[in-house]
Amino acid sequence: MDLDGVAAPATGARSTTEVLVEAATAVPWPVDGLEEHLVAWAAQAVPGRVSVTEEPVLRPACSLLFAPARYLTVVRDPGEPEISPAERRLLVAVATMATASLDAARNQDRLEHRAVTDDLTGLTQVAWFHELFDGLLTADGGDRLAVLFCDLDRFKQLNEQIGHLDADEVLREIGRRLRDGALPDSAVVGRVGGDEFAAVVSGVDHADALARLVRGLRSALSAPVTVGDRLVSVDVSVGGALSAVHGRDADTLLRAAERAMRRAKRTGPAPRPPRWYDDRAAVQAMLDEGRVEVAYQPVVDLHSGRFTGCEALVRPHHGQEGPLSPVQLVETAARLGMLDEVTEAVLGPALDTVTGAAAAAGRGLVLSVNVEFEQLRPGSALLESVVERVAGRRDVSLVLEVTERQDARWSPEIRGAADRLAEAGVGLAVDDLGAGFSGLPMLTTWPWEWVKLDRGLVAGASDERGRVLLRHVAAMLAELGLTPVAEGVETHDELALVREAGLRLAQGRLLAPPLEADAMLALARADAWLLPGPEEPPAR
Repeated sequence: MDLDGVAAPATGARSTTEVLVEAATAVPWPVDGLEEHLVAWAAQAVPGRVSVTEEPVLRPACSLLFAPARYLTVVRDPGEPEISPAERRLLVAVATMATASLDAARNQDRLEHRAVTDDLTGLTQVAWFHELFDGLLTADGGDRLAVLFCDLDRFKQLNEQIGHLDADEVLREIGRRLRDGALPDSAVVGRVGGDEFAAVVSGVDHADALARLVRGLRSALSAPVTVGDRLVSVDVSVGGALSAVHGRDADTLLRAAERAMRRAKRTGPAPRPPRWYDDRAAVQAMLDEGRVEVAYQPVVDLHSGRFTGCEALVRPHHGQEGPLSPVQLVETAARLGMLDEVTEAVLGPALDTVTGAAAAAGRGLVLSVNVEFEQLRPGSALLESVVERVAGRRDVSLVLEVTERQDARWSPEIRGAADRLAEAGVGLAVDDLGAGFSGLPMLTTWPWEWVKLDRGLVAGASDERGRVLLRHVAAMLAELGLTPVAEGVETHDELALVREAGLRLAQGRLLAPPLEADAMLALARADAWLLPGPEEPPAR
């Protein structure tokens, strides 16, 4: 990097005071190239070999932490004098300037983020939403945009009945749903009013596709919201408009979508008054009444084109409010200490269904079920139930998936539980590798049956850096003797990238969506070729 005028070579004419004054005058240093600036300034302040290291270096050297895992290090050859207290003070001053520059950059990023982001929901702030919307309209594809307008029904009444703070929790959860899964990842979503939201989705130019988006969004947002110790009902009205029909003007499209939302509000079922339920009673009722159902997503062998097993996915239904979010049920059950009961409700029917599928397919299959680390307790009733349930089932291999999102400790107690399961033929898998907390240390603690790669690793492989990361993760797992499974394969491009990385197993809607039990059995009987595209299945 060119540092002329920033850190000129040290000369006898330049005092350390002049160096420090010049360095301080340049604060905040640009983050791009900050470490090069730091090394250059420090080299002028004291003699020695100056570098940035990930760990501190011991004598004869000086290492100063200026950022997480980043040390300003000065090393001298044997026989040269050690760093003096005065020199150390100079290096502390320069390292502090680097830290201050990084802090200034982070503060600037926070300010810029707050300027364009709604504090409560995390969605795009209304003015920035319009900027992004205008950009999409003028870009290629501006004639293939769907605009959605959402309004929470009777939210004012809800606000009055449950209080402002709890009503804010409802809005916060609606924002999370809009950001995470209710719409395609590429959608631009903003909060455009107190309880009103708008979204722009690219690549939509048909009324049928718009209607599917509206239905899906209404379903995702209408599930009850957990607030404290109760489930609060939410009713949502949604309308949509197409740039292919209404033209490429933002105000016109938003008004058309809002009018469609108003029509839906008038012509649809009458909005119900706000309702809320005790969450413990609601979870217990779902368990007692058999409303914790199971869907099955096949795991596909990309070499043979056929499924080798499936993941059991919980599908909860509230008696009066309809489908609930699986994440919502799991989080609520975990908080209430009812997670084992929910897992039992999934495990029993899932084992029976996959046993039937294995018989229909005429070969053994793998069933994976999600658990939390906290459930791996030696001697727990759940673990004993798992051992009893798998006894005598020779055609089904059960794998329990534990998420790496938690900073879980592989303790002797957990190892004891894992050993007990292994003796019964039950395997363990790492779920969602790459989703949050780094699970890399976990990979060497146990001979994992599978390592599920989070969808973010697969979707992120669309650029060169992402492809490199996916290839290296796959290679690392192969070297460790572990079997990766790519999750969330939803497009042909993602399938090609997964294959390019050398992954053999994958799951996702492109290969097979989550299936009900009857559909899973039908798939097993047909033993169908599940890979999309022009290639032919191999001869059997």
